[in-house]
Amino acid sequence: MTSSIDRVLAVPCEGDDLLALFALDTGDRLGEVPVGSHPVHATTCRGRTVVATMGERAVTAVGSGGEVTRVETGVLGPSHFATANGELYVSCSAGDALAVIDPERLTLVDRVAVGAEPHEIAVSPDGDRLYSGSRREGVVDVVDTESRERIGAIDAGPDARVQGVAVSPNGERGYAVDQRGARVVAFDPGGDAGSLSDGEPIRREAAVGADPYDLVATADRVFVPGRGDGVVHEFDRDLEPIAVHEGFSRPVDVFEVAGERWVLDAAAARLRSLDGAVVETAAPGLVATPVGGAGDGRLAVSHYDDDRVSLVDVDSGTVWTAESPAYPFGSVVV
Repeated sequence: MTSSIDRVLAVPCEGDDLLALFALDTGDRLGEVPVGSHPVHATTCRGRTVVATMGERAVTAVGSGGEVTRVETGVLGPSHFATANGELYVSCSAGDALAVIDPERLTLVDRVAVGAEPHEIAVSPDGDRLYSGSRREGVVDVVDTESRERIGAIDAGPDARVQGVAVSPNGERGYAVDQRGARVVAFDPGGDAGSLSDGEPIRREAAVGADPYDLVATADRVFVPGRGDGVVHEFDRDLEPIAVHEGFSRPVDVFEVAGERWVLDAAAARLRSLDGAVVETAAPGLVATPVGGAGDGRLAVSHYDDDRVSLVDVDSGTVWTAESPAYPFGSVVV
């Protein structure tokens, strides 16, 4: 097994169009790779790091030896990744499509037209269905990953702006965040059109804090941070309220770390658990990546506005902080 000292944290840096590389164990800067305009998210696939460059009509794959391959998407705005049916999907927010990439040959194999401005992508546990949220049309598009066809759309409601999308681990519930309406909806992800057999697309809905962006769905809980109100709503799988966790500044994400739920706050230099424990950080963090499994106590935190990256242990505090190129975003461990 590869030890942490051999592992690398790869961080897309949106402001300088680079993929910055850090030693995971020490934070030593190992180098940087030019990857194209406005890199935001990255994923690993077939031993490569693949970077979504929102200012391009392509994604960039970086091999273990530093070799760079540009994979054309044909449409602008690659943003978020998902893997399904052995293929790599990337939402192209300015092209109203999902690009489908063969991760072995690094070639574009298809494009699937979806609702305008697709963003987050969720995949069913069996990989047969993919769910893409449309920020302009207020729907969750349902894609069959075998045929690569859009087979239906779930309407999240009038004037909805669908941001985060998630599927429960058992595949029995789908969830979507309506950013404009400050609500979360639950839908039945089954069936050929991805909707309920009785024709009703939405099973339940619930109000959440202002300006929600993303959500986390577990086997029995749904967590939705409200960035505008500084709260995190906690529901059961049917969106029955359990708790409203207050006292945050601008919560952006929730993670399970070392057996607890921790919240990343984009306006406060700290991590805070839902139980009230606090770990100070070098600066506010916009994006974080768990390092290891859920039992591991560490997160790699990108301090977007401060051009720094940190490794934070929820038990012992900050392990290291390193300067980065401008606007570090979503990292991966390779």
